[in-house]
Amino acid sequence: MRVETLLNKFSIKGINYNLNSGGKGLLSAEEQLALVGLCWHESPVGWLVLFVEGLRDTKALKQLHIETRKEALRLMKNWRGVYPEKALIALCAAAIAEATQQNGQVCPECNGSGKVLSKCNHQRKCQCCKNGRIEWTEETRFSYFAQVLPVTYNRFKRYSIVLNQLIFWIVNNRKIAVCAMELQIKKEGCDLIV
Repeated sequence: MRVETLLNKFSIKGINYNLNSGGKGLLSAEEQLALVGLCWHESPVGWLVLFVEGLRDTKALKQLHIETRKEALRLMKNWRGVYPEKALIALCAAAIAEATQQNGQVCPECNGSGKVLSKCNHQRKCQCCKNGRIEWTEETRFSYFAQVLPVTYNRFKRYSIVLNQLIFWIVNNRKIAVCAMELQIKKEGCDLIV
């Protein structure tokens, strides 16, 4: 059922709700798992991102942190100067947060509704977000990073180069996983017709 939830997130129907078929599944649970298995090798990191994003899977999040840390170490191999272990943790946390919440973070002032109550109990548009989401900017990235490693903004600018590369790497892996899944489903659809 959880795999079907993930597939539905990308408008891939596992169950046909057409009245003529009586709700018979287009893809059974076993076929859905096989689909993931066939596409997994294309981008394991991308699948971890999808599991974190769509299913809030904590085991996948831990594994994604490990893989992102490896990539951060690779990117920082020629880094001039020192950096603490907390910098890697902060980079991974900020990159994963942005990559899995591409529309922005849920606004803490309005809890994602986009509206707040004034002193007179009138509803007003929330001043600090856009439709309940705080978009990712350099400042919001800095605040997220500084929750783990409180550094000055000037020091963060040095880390932000690596952070932007990590975000790109994670989002690119996610796209590869989604494309692989869509291609496999199209291929399976053609096989079902023949």
